[in-house]
Amino acid sequence: MSEPALAPPRGKRRKTPLDRRQDLLTIAVSCLAQMGPKGATGREVCRRAGVSHGLLRHYFEHPDDLFLEAYQDLCDRFLAEFEARLLDPALEPWAALDAFFEVLFAPEWANPDVLGAWTAFWTLSRSDPAFARVNAAHNEHLRGLLALALRRLPAAMAPGVDLESATMILSSVMDGLWLEFCLRPEAERRVQAVALCRLTLRRLMA
Repeated sequence: MSEPALAPPRGKRRKTPLDRRQDLLTIAVSCLAQMGPKGATGREVCRRAGVSHGLLRHYFEHPDDLFLEAYQDLCDRFLAEFEARLLDPALEPWAALDAFFEVLFAPEWANPDVLGAWTAFWTLSRSDPAFARVNAAHNEHLRGLLALALRRLPAAMAPGVDLESATMILSSVMDGLWLEFCLRPEAERRVQAVALCRLTLRRLMA
């Protein structure tokens, strides 16, 4: 009589293929952040994940697109996080944008490792049309969210400022402060960055 199969440890569940696929995408982002576009490989991602390189075909229809899919996944999660804040029906429009700034500079999205990943993806966007398309779509979506949030504010634009220019100005200020903060992620600088984003927003409105 054969021995019964061992049950998984109590309290632990077996990971689904979707979970394992997400793990590989997350590790791919981390690998790019640490090793750059030239050093990161599918084999290195699999080594860190503790799986065979051949299993990439099990989780991805096109294994060669692992890092492209990782970029798309990072952009999707980033946008979903911010959309949830900007369009939260429980928050009035000013509070929604203020919450958006808080998340932008939260440890999850503003740290040297995340900066390393974005820098690697931006580098790839300069030479690979597929990465460039993802980058362009991400920027367009984010600015669309910002424009929508600005339109919801119960105030007019400042004299000489239209919606498009206000969106570009706010986006540029956010990008610059985010980059500077990621290079020196200190608590007081986080407070300052959020405050400057809020000040910029209020100066853009009448």
